[in-house]
Amino acid sequence: MVNLYWPVYKSIEHEIAELSSKIHFDDEQLSVYSVKISELLIRCAVEIESISKDLYFKNGGQKANDKDLFFDTDCLEFLEHRWLLSKKKVIVSAPDFYFINDENRILTPLKKANKRGSSGADWAKAYQAVKHNRSQDLKRGNIKNLLRATAALFLLNLYYRDDVFDLLNIKHDNFSHRFSNLFSVKVHEFKGDTV
Repeated sequence: MVNLYWPVYKSIEHEIAELSSKIHFDDEQLSVYSVKISELLIRCAVEIESISKDLYFKNGGQKANDKDLFFDTDCLEFLEHRWLLSKKKVIVSAPDFYFINDENRILTPLKKANKRGSSGADWAKAYQAVKHNRSQDLKRGNIKNLLRATAALFLLNLYYRDDVFDLLNIKHDNFSHRFSNLFSVKVHEFKGDTV
């Protein structure tokens, strides 16, 4: 199967890295917003919608692929039950991002992503706001929401890639730097045949 998602993710990641050379990414700058940040947020969310549907079907989802199949309440909900996506953490590890607060460094970007409306993830609410009323809600197209949406897309891409690793022969700290210049994930050490 051809992976159409990974090159798009890498392109978005590259654009965010370029943006960070113009804006100092730190805890104080998370509310910085712009049309460019909003555009990147929208592109991330569109990719999340599409990849979540592909993952849904790839992993046994049975609902018809029509206008009644929703990426959040159907696809991400199905994937939540399979993989506990809401518990998966992404570490912001770009060397030129200067976040100190754990809430900005260690993200759970798919927490509440399977919900809709006011119960949903903040990045998803921001996406809907800037998509439908950009002039009024431009402030929601900010660095904080962009990074969380991009982290969600990163995680879904890792699942889509479906790579297999021999964890006994790699360091048990952080190997995902092979995949992203912005994010890392931590691998939990396997301690034998414990059930």
